[in-house]
Amino acid sequence: MEETQLFRLIGSAVTVEIPVSHVGGQNIVFWEDVEQVFPGMQHVQNGKVAVNVLRDSDGNRTVMLSNYFITVPSITPHRIKHLPGVVLDVIKSTGPSTEESKFREYVVEKVDKLDDNVIKVLHNQRLMQDRLALIQQKAEAILVQNYELLEYTIPRLFIVLPETSMPWDPAKMFRTKFRLYFIYECGEHTKVPGSTFPNHLHLAKHEGYTVNKPTKFFEKYGPFLMAMLHLIKVGAGIAGHLVPALANLKVVDVIDSTLSAVDSVTKQVIDDVDYSIKYLEENRTQIQKSNGVDTEGGEVALRYLESYFSRVEGLEGVDLRQLGSYLKANSPDNLLGNLYCITTDKGHVKWVCIDHYRQAYNERDQQDFEKAVQVNDGSYDPQLGKVVISLGSKIIAEEFFYALTKARRVDDLDITFNWVCSRSDLEKLENALKESRVSILRLDIRKFRTSFGRKLIAASTQYETLFHIVELPNTKRVHVVLPNELAKLSDFKPKRPSDLHKLSCRLDSDSLALRNSLIGDNGAQALSEALKVNSTLTTLSLYNNSVRDNGAQALSEALKTNSTLTTLDLTFNSIGSDGAQALSEALKTNSTLTTLDLTNNSIGSDGAQALSEALKTNSTLTTLDLYDNSIGSSGTQALFEALKTNSTLTTLNLYGNSIRGNTVQRLLKALRTNLTLAILDLTYNSIESNGAQALFEAPKTNSTLTTLIWWNNTIRDDGVQTLSEALKINSTLTTLDLSFNSIGFNGARALSEALKTNSTLTTLNLRDNSIGDSGAQALSETLKTNSTLTTLDLYNNSIGSNGAQALSEALKANSTCRINGT
Repeated sequence: MEETQLFRLIGSAVTVEIPVSHVGGQNIVFWEDVEQVFPGMQHVQNGKVAVNVLRDSDGNRTVMLSNYFITVPSITPHRIKHLPGVVLDVIKSTGPSTEESKFREYVVEKVDKLDDNVIKVLHNQRLMQDRLALIQQKAEAILVQNYELLEYTIPRLFIVLPETSMPWDPAKMFRTKFRLYFIYECGEHTKVPGSTFPNHLHLAKHEGYTVNKPTKFFEKYGPFLMAMLHLIKVGAGIAGHLVPALANLKVVDVIDSTLSAVDSVTKQVIDDVDYSIKYLEENRTQIQKSNGVDTEGGEVALRYLESYFSRVEGLEGVDLRQLGSYLKANSPDNLLGNLYCITTDKGHVKWVCIDHYRQAYNERDQQDFEKAVQVNDGSYDPQLGKVVISLGSKIIAEEFFYALTKARRVDDLDITFNWVCSRSDLEKLENALKESRVSILRLDIRKFRTSFGRKLIAASTQYETLFHIVELPNTKRVHVVLPNELAKLSDFKPKRPSDLHKLSCRLDSDSLALRNSLIGDNGAQALSEALKVNSTLTTLSLYNNSVRDNGAQALSEALKTNSTLTTLDLTFNSIGSDGAQALSEALKTNSTLTTLDLTNNSIGSDGAQALSEALKTNSTLTTLDLYDNSIGSSGTQALFEALKTNSTLTTLNLYGNSIRGNTVQRLLKALRTNLTLAILDLTYNSIESNGAQALFEAPKTNSTLTTLIWWNNTIRDDGVQTLSEALKINSTLTTLDLSFNSIGFNGARALSEALKTNSTLTTLNLRDNSIGDSGAQALSETLKTNSTLTTLDLYNNSIGSNGAQALSEALKANSTCRINGT
């Protein structure tokens, strides 16, 4: 067995094993290996005694600066003597130590004697270190995120590698074919005393998945992949996860290999990781160049890298669902790639290898449970922890419940009571669920003994056991199919109102939220039948329910006759263009719906064009949310044309829809005649400076727009200067969001001039721009006289002490404005 040295951060109970090397007749641990796991470490202690460090024969350590070598007194040890069975404490630095300061002074003294070229190299090295630190920070942010089963239906950690190993050639990069590989999340949560299995993240043993259309794939997942590839390459230790550097791995699990081939396989994977990193870097560099950003490694390039990583704190549930849909479309077989889902003691979901899966769940009890499912003709997916079963009698149910309490690997239970059951049967299920880890429950009790409870139909006690189940700490979602004779949803009165959102049953209320209930098209069709006759429901939320075009079409038919529903939320479903077209037909006749939320439904340009036709005649809809629907230029143009005649819409959200600058002229014409639109969100599109200059003419003539959200459109200083001229005469705009738009000093100065005369704007958001001290000073002068602005957000704008001082002086004279982010 490989020898290791135990380390821990002082004050922590968590230990980390680091491999021992045999060098010059001694067993040692390299300082760099420890530093990869504990970045920023200062020294190591054994109890209260500092650990002896090993030096060269002269007691010196040689440091390389570019192509120059400088020998300095040994300040930071580069190797530590192995102490078997001892846990060494790592002390992290909270700032430069005295020795480090001396070292820096020594290096500076040497560097002063070198030529300017060396100084430039050293500067670039510092930028490279800052760049690597940023990537490391983002990678750690990914690891510390935790998910529950409801939002985490496929593995969350993955990388991409070239399908065929090849030397890097930028001229041929776009011909490269890639494959996606998942990563096992083994770590502190998989440790078992006495186990020999390694507890660190490692690549899944699987052939991977073909990445079709890699350019589009990298556009969405590029920053995430960049962070993960660097993490896999250099290693890290964070949040209970140990990620060894690839070069230190003794086994590579991407493919099966004999022990004799391990070294060559490891080198191959390292080369493939480097290739993927170079591909992403080159792709990002080309995007930088197209945006006019310096790519030579300066401060501007570093800030651009920060913006590139700004949305990579980890994948959200919707990103994982979209990835799952992508993989199903391209590799429908064996989707999960030999990963198994477990739930930790804290309720977090992790995807691990088969060895840790078997270790986490007692193998014999698991086999007994699988037999109990099999004899009842049920199905069990151990990777997902999902069971579908129909029980035919009370005795069979009791046997299954006993097996369920022993099997710790069941998260999703779909169970049918296929006999005339009673309340006592529900109570036995409740007791079994208390000892299980079931978080998603689908319970079919259509054969519930209604004759026994007919006199109690209207009483909430009829549902007491159901709500005991809903209130169990582990259950996150419960769907119950009740017999037709049982009472209405309005009779359900849980102790906590939030529990009603976990339970989906029948429909008779003024508001129904079935968020994350996975009712699908069949459930939507059932709801639509109820909507045709229902006369009380005003709000229906079907957020994340796998409703597709058939479900949307059924709901649309109901909307043609329903006269009470005012709000319909179909966020995070997949209704597509056909579903949007069906809804648009309903909107032509429906006279009550005021709010329609179609966030993330892939309606495309065809769906947007259909909705625009409805908007030309509809006279009740006031809010339309089309966030992230890929409607493109043609869909956008159709919507803008509809705004010329529509007289009711007040809020339009077009966040993330690939809208380009050449469509803006249509919006400008629409805003000149439209008399109702008050809130317009064009965040995260590709309108850029030229399109912005055209659109920003609108505030000069439009008299209804109060809120304009223009986050991340690269409008730059030229676009802001046009907007500023409009602000000087506009008298209705109250909120303006220009975050993340590459605005510099000139843009800030133009806005400050506009604010000297504008008397209506109350909120101005300039987060994540680059106005610097000069821009802050220009705004400060305006704040001394402006009396209407109440909120100014300047977070992450490279404002130093001079800019902060100027803003502080301005606030002494301004008693209405609050400044964030300085």
